[in-house]
Amino acid sequence: MPSPISPPMRTTAAPIATPNKVLRRLASAACALRIASAACLRSDFPMPWIRLFRHGRFARWFRVVSAAMSRRIPIRLVLLSLAAVLVGALWAAPAQAHALATGTQPASGEVLDAPPDDVVVEFNEPVDPVDAATGVVAPDGDRADTGIAETDDAATLVIEVDADQEGTYLVAYRVVSDDGHPVSGTFTFSVGTETEPPSADALAGGTDGLVQALLYADRWAGYAGLALALGAGVLLATGARPRAFCARLVAGGLSAVAITAVLGIVLQAAYESGVSLSELDATALQAVMESSFGLAALLRLLIVLLAMPLLRVVVTAAGPPGRAVTAGLAGIGLAMAATWPLAGHAMTAVPLVVAYVADWVHVAAALTWAGGVAVLLILAFHTGGEIPKSTADFWIALVPWLMANLVVAGLASALLHIHSLEALTDTEYGRLVMIKAAVLIVVVVVGLFTRKAVVRGREGRKLLRRLAGAEVGLVALILGAVVVLVQAVPADTALTENQAQQVESTEQSAIFTSDAFAGQLVLEPGRPGPNGVRLLVDDLGGAAFEAVEWEATYGLEGAEPETLRLIELRTGILGGEVSLSEAGRWVFTFTLTDAAGNSATAEAAIDIS
Repeated sequence: MPSPISPPMRTTAAPIATPNKVLRRLASAACALRIASAACLRSDFPMPWIRLFRHGRFARWFRVVSAAMSRRIPIRLVLLSLAAVLVGALWAAPAQAHALATGTQPASGEVLDAPPDDVVVEFNEPVDPVDAATGVVAPDGDRADTGIAETDDAATLVIEVDADQEGTYLVAYRVVSDDGHPVSGTFTFSVGTETEPPSADALAGGTDGLVQALLYADRWAGYAGLALALGAGVLLATGARPRAFCARLVAGGLSAVAITAVLGIVLQAAYESGVSLSELDATALQAVMESSFGLAALLRLLIVLLAMPLLRVVVTAAGPPGRAVTAGLAGIGLAMAATWPLAGHAMTAVPLVVAYVADWVHVAAALTWAGGVAVLLILAFHTGGEIPKSTADFWIALVPWLMANLVVAGLASALLHIHSLEALTDTEYGRLVMIKAAVLIVVVVVGLFTRKAVVRGREGRKLLRRLAGAEVGLVALILGAVVVLVQAVPADTALTENQAQQVESTEQSAIFTSDAFAGQLVLEPGRPGPNGVRLLVDDLGGAAFEAVEWEATYGLEGAEPETLRLIELRTGILGGEVSLSEAGRWVFTFTLTDAAGNSATAEAAIDIS
């Protein structure tokens, strides 16, 4: 149930999105969507479509581009401009690792004598906190945080607190890392004495299930749209017929890219903030639009706008497209593929340039090949579809080159994120890579038979339908794995998190009772070697046991015990250090005496492995 308490504001509030800035970007996105949709609906690009450019803010842009199309020579300027935009975006993006909490103050599980003024969480890279999901819950279940302080170090999160109660406090945080992934975590600390940790109900947070599902679907549709545009573009440029139908497929793919770019900004904002779509605000939208994810989406919309006049030239020309137009289409396709790594794991890998180029080549090769197979399938079912021998020969020669680039770039990208066999087998990221590779091998085998069907032309059309259909189905499965892979934590980071969790989970404890007191013995980390000892003792009434004298021993079961030195940390809590020489069953015995002279002895055994 949502808490009636409003989430705290930062000490210095973040700037609210200016309506003009947000509306300008959304208007540009909407215009791109309208253009792409019109192109998809009509294959001949009728005059009403042209009027979108001849009137209003795009009129001058259209005249310049149309002139370039007619002269053909300035097309290289378009490509150089796209390259400059992409290189500038790449150069401005910092190379950081996936965000990971590296330390907290107070430490997790620490018991303090006095309440802290703030709680600090340190990360390995700059992060942006989500206010509503970041805070401190007091022992009574109410919010104890008063704000998130601004600091010079963006990798340090400082939560100001008003901890006026004794007991255990719950700290929860949700931050957005440099690669656009939200990172969440919780830990506890206590003031005076440990109590049952409070619930996190007072804090908003967590990823909305519908938002996550829609984001997966949006990413999948974006990849599929780009694949269709690239594949249909290659076959269109090499003579596949009917040309108008192939152009419509390209326009349909570009429409999907434009639509998913716009929707992706909204969904990513909700995903990062941990809210539903109905709770999304302008501040979250602005944060995404100013991130690498928003930059990539806006670049896609720009490239869609640049592609449309080129498509019109192809459709309205009397013959096949010339070299200049073909080069322009190829450049725009490559530029479109280059926007995907801008919002992916490549921007967090080292070396950045190698990771970016590897992802770029991998995306371009994979989607061109996948889209080409899908278009071959569509043309095989189309009554007027025809694949001339020259087109078939070109495609058959192109596929091995695409596959070689796909495999080499994919291996390079995987090696940048997976540095050990354990990272490959014990993380979600690694397992997804293995699934993707296994399905790809099956697709390659099917593709060998598809090649024979393409060579046979019309005689092999029936076989082509079956084989290309199977290939497209497997490719759709690979795209699903890729969508999840993009959202997954990189393997090395996930392995580090798993190891840290395993270290925390090895803390060992045992309950003990006696005639005068009861409590819990805690060993940390609970493995052979040095260990911290905490003895949490209550009297039979549940209050902290006030011991004035104590004696303790420890040793392997059946062996001679050694003396264990303990000091009083506070009333009811004793602490010390031991060294456990080997795995086995270790027995701890302690005798406590209160101020009245009442004494009792208890024993606790812990299995160490």
